[in-house]
Amino acid sequence: MSKKMVIQVDADLEAIMPRYLEIRWKELLELEGAVGDRDFDQIRMLGHKLKGTGSAYGLDELSRLGALIEERAVEKEMEDVPESAASVRTFLENLEVEYVEMD
Repeated sequence: MSKKMVIQVDADLEAIMPRYLEIRWKELLELEGAVGDRDFDQIRMLGHKLKGTGSAYGLDELSRLGALIEERAVEKEMEDVPESAASVRTFLENLEVEYVEMD
């Protein structure tokens, strides 16, 4: 059983973070389906979205995983992709956001 992971995020994001996470969950399901289908174009696009948005929301791990997923899909290589998709799921399942004032 995994342990909750508390990530501190700028309080300015509190109003939009739930929708952001809702979209990431939807895209995770798409990613898992694309991995099963070996749809490298879809995998690349979904990895790119993770890479591009995660850090902006204080979720650097999503950006890191997204970059790896995108890179592998560009190379049309499945190595590490299923594991990375599973890591995205684990991250989202165990994420607890704490909103803090940041300057």
